[in-house]
Amino acid sequence: MKKSMIFVLAMLLVLSVGAVNAGAVELRVYSMFSGADPASGVYEELIEEFKAEHPEVKIIDESATLDESVKVRIENDFASGNEPDITMYFTDSQAKPIVESGRVTPLNDILANNPDWKAGFLPSVLEQVRYSDGNIYALPITGFYEGLIVNLDLFEKYDVKIPETREDLFNAVETFRTNDIVPMAAGLGMTPHYNIEHSILKVGGAAAHDAGIADGINPMWIEGLNHMKELYDADAFQKDTLTQDWSGARQLFKQGKAAMLVEGSWAIADAQNEGANRVTIVPYPKVGENGNQTDLIAGFTSGMYLSKEAYNNEKKQDVVVELLKHLTNKEAIKKIAEANGGLPAADVTPAGLSKPYQDGLEMFKNADHVSLPIDAQIQRPAWQTLVDGVAYIVSGRRSAENILEEVRKIELQTK
Repeated sequence: MKKSMIFVLAMLLVLSVGAVNAGAVELRVYSMFSGADPASGVYEELIEEFKAEHPEVKIIDESATLDESVKVRIENDFASGNEPDITMYFTDSQAKPIVESGRVTPLNDILANNPDWKAGFLPSVLEQVRYSDGNIYALPITGFYEGLIVNLDLFEKYDVKIPETREDLFNAVETFRTNDIVPMAAGLGMTPHYNIEHSILKVGGAAAHDAGIADGINPMWIEGLNHMKELYDADAFQKDTLTQDWSGARQLFKQGKAAMLVEGSWAIADAQNEGANRVTIVPYPKVGENGNQTDLIAGFTSGMYLSKEAYNNEKKQDVVVELLKHLTNKEAIKKIAEANGGLPAADVTPAGLSKPYQDGLEMFKNADHVSLPIDAQIQRPAWQTLVDGVAYIVSGRRSAENILEEVRKIELQTK
């Protein structure tokens, strides 16, 4: 009798679990918090917290480092109606394919109906991510700043001044090269993104950098790209810079074989190589008369999008909004900012930041002007043409003018 009763109870338990699983809500989430991203651990904790609070929800986490192949995958998913329920993606010009797919939900009314949640965001940040049609489609978590990451041990060992001017920069290049240290690690052949932006900004100034290319080719863009060629000709980069991407350049810096790296706040933790390197981040030096030493590339250019299909699904609507709240509330923003050293989208003060991150936030506060990256201002096909053209420019196979003419032509075709 007891065995029969145990069997019956076991079967009831199996059936009840099956019923729960059959009724489970499945949510797909994509975020950039993956791989070496310093906030990936915090993000995973947030997901686990939500799962513990909502056992009826099954979360499929599709997070991955956002490289060009992942960008293409995301845009194709939206184009084909196979997008995740929540997607972390760009809020600048690169947002156009997914916003104009018609498959993301405007969040204005949702935020208005949740005033405590909305109040957690800095109003200025919500304005920065507002799309051109007046709607807010994505909720930011942290922003970024870019600059020149330097290895303090190498600068002190060889008595080199941290560069603030063109003369300082080329003196540093000469000293480090003489001592068999790579002056500046870069992946010019595949990922010259940050070198492009800083060269144009610090040669031509913020107005030139922010002018875009649709209305004509600014001479300062030509001079900025030629600055990169000058550095290349001065042997500032590693020998295989034209065949490497950002990961190879960063690895060289981590190993203490390179003195400088042009990247952003997201790279600081990795650049420290678990404390093996003493690093800081400073503004890229002023290298042209129109440049300004304290001007920066920084801002909020990514956020969490909510799928319209998920929001309009009666079974998913409440729980997918709850997940979006959980990932973007004030406390979550604070935790992620403390992990990645980024600029918080909420009115919070990150605690326990290491010295390089403190330096970065101070650098941001002292900036005379903050510009968004060039790839936030021009269309992606045009930007990719510029990226691909750098190797030709620095190696002397094509002129900066020639590449920029092609970039402008593509910008006008795709705008």
